[in-house]
Amino acid sequence: MKKILIIGCGAMGGAILSGCLAKGLWNKEDVYVKEHSEEASKAKAARYGVHASTDGSEAKEADLVLIAVKPNVVPEVLHEISRYQPSRVLSIAAAVTLESLENGLPKDTEVIRVMPNTPASVGEGMAAIAPGAKASLSFIREAEAVFSALGREAVVTERQLDELGALSGAGPGYAFVIIDALADAGVLIGLPRKLAIEAAAQTLYGAAKMVLETGKHPDELRDQVTSPGGTTIAGIYAMEQKGLRGALMDGVKACLDKSDQMAGK
Repeated sequence: MKKILIIGCGAMGGAILSGCLAKGLWNKEDVYVKEHSEEASKAKAARYGVHASTDGSEAKEADLVLIAVKPNVVPEVLHEISRYQPSRVLSIAAAVTLESLENGLPKDTEVIRVMPNTPASVGEGMAAIAPGAKASLSFIREAEAVFSALGREAVVTERQLDELGALSGAGPGYAFVIIDALADAGVLIGLPRKLAIEAAAQTLYGAAKMVLETGKHPDELRDQVTSPGGTTIAGIYAMEQKGLRGALMDGVKACLDKSDQMAGK
């Protein structure tokens, strides 16, 4: 890629930008950032050492236009950049369908929709990539390169993207609640708060890494630390009695239902 235009450089847009710069995928001199005002654009550009865009006209020559704004702002952004006939547009706006993106852009524009998550900011993200009807293989490969630099990625159908949005997109929110709850439990049984949070976070991080690196099913790994009649199974039993699995499953389903509602499905 040569010229990149990022429209909306908040938490996720900034994470993508900083990750791609750190990995050498993008060069600072080739990146332009546009925010809601000229002042905000200049401030954000200065923060990352890139250029500020005042009117989005860079979309005309950009190899990639990244839309990273709130869903309700997307129609305005599409209207703004359409006059410049962008060649490739990648959107991370939640609940904005490929159909909406393609209908709001010139007919020859290649479109890809992506659902990343916030751990991308520390290089451990999970991104779902859904190509539009006209997205070329080379554009898909570029999207894969961007998001593999920020963690893991998978090319999926748009419906699977929505489903992964409810699981991994919103998942960090669930994980933070679980970490906080485990830390509360640590405090309850006598641990200092700081130590309890560190232990809870590191334990979940380590367990997740074991799943990914060993390729073993979580049940198999659980059995390795669950002795018959032991302490771990006692803890799991107590949690299951309170509906731990059901609560997590209901939460993911509720998230998907809300996403569908926002998308008018």
